[in-house]
Amino acid sequence: MTTLTRRHFLTTAGTLAMVSTFAPLLRFAGADQPLPSVRSVNRNKTLVTIFLRGGADGLNLVVPFADEHYAKIRRSIAIPGPAADAERAAKAIDLDGRFGLHPRFSALKPLFDSGHAAALHAVGYAHNTRSHFEEQDTWETGVIGNTLASDGWLNRHLATSAGHGPIRAVAIGDNLPRILHGQATAFAIRGVEDLTIPVSQPRPGVRSASPEQVARALEAAYCCGPRDTARTTNPDIPDAEDLLTRSAGVTLEGVEQLQALARTKYEPAPDARYPNSDLSRKLQQVARLIKADLGLEVAQVDLGGWDTHSNQGAATGQFGNLAQQLGDAIAAFTRDLGDRMNDVLVVTLTDFGRTAAENGTNGTDHGWGNALLMVGGAVRSGTATAHAGENLPSPTAGRMVLGKWPGLAPDQLHQKRDLLHTTDFRDVLAECVTAHLGNTNLSTIFPAHTITPVGAIT
Repeated sequence: MTTLTRRHFLTTAGTLAMVSTFAPLLRFAGADQPLPSVRSVNRNKTLVTIFLRGGADGLNLVVPFADEHYAKIRRSIAIPGPAADAERAAKAIDLDGRFGLHPRFSALKPLFDSGHAAALHAVGYAHNTRSHFEEQDTWETGVIGNTLASDGWLNRHLATSAGHGPIRAVAIGDNLPRILHGQATAFAIRGVEDLTIPVSQPRPGVRSASPEQVARALEAAYCCGPRDTARTTNPDIPDAEDLLTRSAGVTLEGVEQLQALARTKYEPAPDARYPNSDLSRKLQQVARLIKADLGLEVAQVDLGGWDTHSNQGAATGQFGNLAQQLGDAIAAFTRDLGDRMNDVLVVTLTDFGRTAAENGTNGTDHGWGNALLMVGGAVRSGTATAHAGENLPSPTAGRMVLGKWPGLAPDQLHQKRDLLHTTDFRDVLAECVTAHLGNTNLSTIFPAHTITPVGAIT
């Protein structure tokens, strides 16, 4: 069995479930800078981010069927408009006469109709490298350029605010994603019933650590051991041991709460029929944590497989299957939470958009601007849409598709190949943090960026 020592925790921090990221804590403890200001966040609000790994094709998730160039440059993968002579299951689901949802998003349409969902098109930023690794880091850190030295923007939100419970941030999965790496405590769990810590390289005969072993090891390593009397000369900056001890205390309380929750049976709402998919299982875990009233304000899940270079398909095929998994899982999640969705905001993120035109293998390559989906009571939505060349409607105007549409004509494309971005992704995320969660410390959360209001969140 793995020996749970202080060294084990530090060397396997990247794969620990339920433990905060200690390495960034150590780095921060030695920094010659004051602690960021702490502000209390809105009570009972939760932001759920779904990262579509691989670069999802926003032009086929939110279809610009009224743009005459769309079908011309996507002859085999274009989604027909609602009025097209095609089977209903193959046509875009009309939103406003110009944009429509992918045909496999039918479960999401009632959310748009009720004003609880919206899409934001042409989102991106000016220095996209089209590299999966670099762009995922950029979207998860909210920093342009030196992402290796940065923690996640969601963690910076946690570090500059005070929550209302023992479990503020959770990722459902084996590892803590980059978006939650940083100074503040965040948990990565496979599920409420599976609170074990995976070893970094599983070997035959080596078992994972139980929650009880985790608690004992944390107490021994950070709570009850000999204290180093050395102190920093700046009283406003805690030393590494203080930070680790504080983090361990929060972690222990969170572990105890999760253990207690695991001993109860969870029954989703009667009308919430979660499909048999990986994303549905993850979102069900998030719904369970929200209903447990543990103070959860940030949850992150992944859905991979969106790098569709070949045989992407239109209504059917690999892209269509992913779209259905995404739409059905979100719809089940909203039904499970019911009225609690008034306090929940779901936002999709992804590496980048795809090329406007299909390639020679009936797929799409790495592109630029993209579409985001937003679901929840905080979303401003309705019927009006900004058309090509028009400015974003006023924040009080209702609409289902937000943003300034740049168009798909050859002279409207970025580098004559990609959907141009007209909204910076950091502006969207900043609004999620301020308008929904209530943290206005944006200069720390999104450094070196001047925020431009989007008007997507109430």
